[in-house]
Amino acid sequence: MKEFSPFRLDLVNQCLWRHSGEAAEQRILLPPRAFAMLCYLVEHAGQLVTQNEFLEALWAGTFVQPEVLKSHVRDIRIALADDPKSPRFIETLPRRGYRFIAPVTGEFRRADLGFDSPATTLVGREGDLRRLRESFQKTLAGERQIVFLTGEPGIGKTSLVDEFVRQLAAGIRPIRMGRGQCVEGYGGKEAYYPMLEALGQLCRTADGASIPQILAVQAPTWLVQFPAFVKRDQRETLQREILGATRERMLREIGEALEVIAAESPLLLVLEDLHWVDHSTVDLISALARRRRSAKLMLIGTYRPVDVTLSDHPLKALKQELLVHRLCYEIPLEPLEEVQVAEYLGTGSGDGAVPAGLAGLIYQHSEGNPLFMVTAVAHLVQRGLISRESGNWKLNVPRESVDLEVPGSLGQMIEAQIDRLSAEEQRVLEAASLESLGRSRFAVAGRAAAGGLEQEAFGDVCEALSRRHCILRSADPVRLRDGTFSACYEFVHALYREVCYRRIAPGLRAKLHRRLGEWAEAKLDKLDESASWLAGHFEQGGDWFRAIQYLKLAAGTAGRRLAPLQAALILEHALELAARLPEVDRSASEIEILEKLGAIYVVLFDKRAIQIYRAMADRAARNGLVDVEVRAMLAMALPQAWESTKGYFDTISRVLELSAHQDPLTRAETCATCLRWRLGGRWDFAEAAECRKAYEGIRASGGHLTARALMEWSYFHNNSSLYREALRCAADGLAVLMQEAMDNPYLSATYSMYQHLMPISYLYVGEWGNALREVDAHVSSVVRNGDFGLAQALRHDRAMTHFHALDFDGARAICESVLPEAKWRSLNRSCRLLAACADVGRGAHDAALEQLLTLRDEMERQPLMEDFRYQMRLLWALSEIWRAKGNLPQARLESERFLIATHATDERTWRVQALDSNAKLAIAEADLPRALDCMKKGLQEMDGFELPLAAWRLHETAFNIYERLGDRDRAESHLQLSRAAIAKLANSMPIDEPLRKIFLSAPAIRTILGDQAVT
Repeated sequence: MKEFSPFRLDLVNQCLWRHSGEAAEQRILLPPRAFAMLCYLVEHAGQLVTQNEFLEALWAGTFVQPEVLKSHVRDIRIALADDPKSPRFIETLPRRGYRFIAPVTGEFRRADLGFDSPATTLVGREGDLRRLRESFQKTLAGERQIVFLTGEPGIGKTSLVDEFVRQLAAGIRPIRMGRGQCVEGYGGKEAYYPMLEALGQLCRTADGASIPQILAVQAPTWLVQFPAFVKRDQRETLQREILGATRERMLREIGEALEVIAAESPLLLVLEDLHWVDHSTVDLISALARRRRSAKLMLIGTYRPVDVTLSDHPLKALKQELLVHRLCYEIPLEPLEEVQVAEYLGTGSGDGAVPAGLAGLIYQHSEGNPLFMVTAVAHLVQRGLISRESGNWKLNVPRESVDLEVPGSLGQMIEAQIDRLSAEEQRVLEAASLESLGRSRFAVAGRAAAGGLEQEAFGDVCEALSRRHCILRSADPVRLRDGTFSACYEFVHALYREVCYRRIAPGLRAKLHRRLGEWAEAKLDKLDESASWLAGHFEQGGDWFRAIQYLKLAAGTAGRRLAPLQAALILEHALELAARLPEVDRSASEIEILEKLGAIYVVLFDKRAIQIYRAMADRAARNGLVDVEVRAMLAMALPQAWESTKGYFDTISRVLELSAHQDPLTRAETCATCLRWRLGGRWDFAEAAECRKAYEGIRASGGHLTARALMEWSYFHNNSSLYREALRCAADGLAVLMQEAMDNPYLSATYSMYQHLMPISYLYVGEWGNALREVDAHVSSVVRNGDFGLAQALRHDRAMTHFHALDFDGARAICESVLPEAKWRSLNRSCRLLAACADVGRGAHDAALEQLLTLRDEMERQPLMEDFRYQMRLLWALSEIWRAKGNLPQARLESERFLIATHATDERTWRVQALDSNAKLAIAEADLPRALDCMKKGLQEMDGFELPLAAWRLHETAFNIYERLGDRDRAESHLQLSRAAIAKLANSMPIDEPLRKIFLSAPAIRTILGDQAVT
């Protein structure tokens, strides 16, 4: 539908007011759609405009009932005091249409902005408007602008934005505009809600057809949020394209899309009521502000400072940070001065005169708050205390008596205004005041059903209120599920809705909410898009079961939008409501919520995951749900393993006991998983064989391995040095996960396992370029997704690649950046150990030795999962230190311990490293026979395995041994094998990868390569 900015009639046709006898400065006040119709009629003055022409021009692609058109024409007649029986402006041609019959002179100018902005008398904001205009001039020059308009309720933030947009609309330059509003929802906040609303408006404007096309190319993750704009044949392609999407990708894509949109025409985005903003939208504002590319983009955000300052609000920190870096600025709106109140009162007066004391009276009671001021004037007029004659104000009673009777607060004044209405009008306003889907807009059909009122009568009252009072105004109709439309209205300000809502008695309020929720279920389309709103109504209505169902739906939507923190908050609220359910329904609902919530906390590396899964297991045990209890305890084992081995060993033992009560196939998978978990704490060859047999048995029987089981199987292969198999299993597990996951598969512990498995397996198989790409891709996504714990773990994985590529300084620097955030003991320990090993490579032996001895003591006192792997790394470092220090007896002791530790596992890379370490020590001791024996055993261990990290070292050692023995042919053969292994590792990275250059320029590598270059 085409939408027109409001306009001053003296700029359109001064003769309108000449004929109507009003002052030319007066502005026409009409509902937005009626404005659009009047504009169209004036454009086509003297011509017949049929109903079909109106619909095609102003409501293209939308079904509108004839009564809607008639209602808008009636609004226009009332505004122009035009008698339909003897019209001066609009002639009705029965069954044909309408014609504008008054003479038209002057220039008609309009702008298609895609939103409604009713004109009001705005005073005292010239300086603020000037700052906005100056900011927009910078926008036109390609300098993106982020502006925060702040002030108390009623201070005029929205009015200022409206006037600013009206002025832009009066210009010649075309501009695009999208407007979205944050909503205070009982059921939680929807991720990106205001931005999605603004994008939807952009798509629906007259020239908005290009917006979905731009989104399809630049931001498919956002286009998928608008199924109405996705063609049927495009959906499958779109789904494939967004596979693997992350929150970081969503933010990057929308930034690029908005820049493309702004390249066609300057783009103004207005996001209102940011004091109710969701975390995801805060991230979006941050991302838009920090993008360095030039863009003709201006974003205005409005909010109430008190609501942001007095709480741990995400916007508070963001605004401060952006201000520090000069990426935004704030326009705080101050109360009006008394002289500005007088200016407001004088607007439209014949001589601008205002009765003595009236401006002071209004100022005294409004304290300069514009909404309070307007309401105070209306209140005084309604009571007959002041009146307007011939355009001038008149005090009808002594000033002193007025001063005593006017309420002292805005809320009280609105209360007094409502008290003067009839009982039916008050009842309508109470039903209308129930929480709405943005901008206080409500559908007549829904509120009539909630209030138990007849729909037509309800609409008549709303229409009368919109004409007689400044409480309601007309809004766009809403399409219902059956294809019909319902008329809509909205409160002119949120405070009116809030006051009306507070007046409802608690019992009646619950009944109204419940009825409205039931009506919405039956009549509205796309309930998943309104899930938070519906959850709020059912919660306020005491229907806990349906409130929980919609909260889970809302959490799923947050998950699909890659907003785990928002999803967790919603699920926490659902869990609170579940406690109110009858006992017969409570456990099943709580278990479902706890499982979803636990998965999110594991992904976020949040320690609450343990207590969440424990609560889930307890509820399952009370209800005899063995499979559910097993599932909960296995899920709990992972976060337990990050803290201590005792907790997860006890859990695994309990799971094995419970598995006796499962069916054979399920029991087999449970046992295999438990064995894999136990092997993570301490390697046992018998249990490893049993674990292998269990997994292979499941495959042989045709049983279906879950995604989680496949990831466990990948871990097993990794610890068995079958790195290629580990990669294959992880990839298979991801494919199964995509089929299993109903919401977002990337918000699951299984996907977190995949993110860790791939780079580590690539590292050990020698594909370092792939390892780096995997880490970097996952780190960028999880950071924007709020998964800071996982991000630190992935950075640790990158440090591992740097360490093995001999970039010891880089590895240590990464570890130092990770350690402050490494809250889990296992990550903290591994990071400190890797930093100490890097110190060994750097030659900082004393510092490394102190840290290593501390870590050895910790590992003995408090063992953790994967300690058997940490121990091998630690013993390697100790043997290297003592050999470098020349303490060969101590070096021999640590090297032998190192070798014993590696033979207690199936980890061949480190076993070969241990044999190589012992061989090097034997060379230092001039014991060539022992060196030769260790070297040959190392070569035997490599047979049939891909062990590139150890291969180049062992072949270099073999070269040194055979050279000392005088066997030049074998020496040269092993030297070439060492060089080939080095070349393969280097060439696995892109030619411009800095780590490749560091690796090839390392002294140890230069010694082996000599003058030979790697190509």
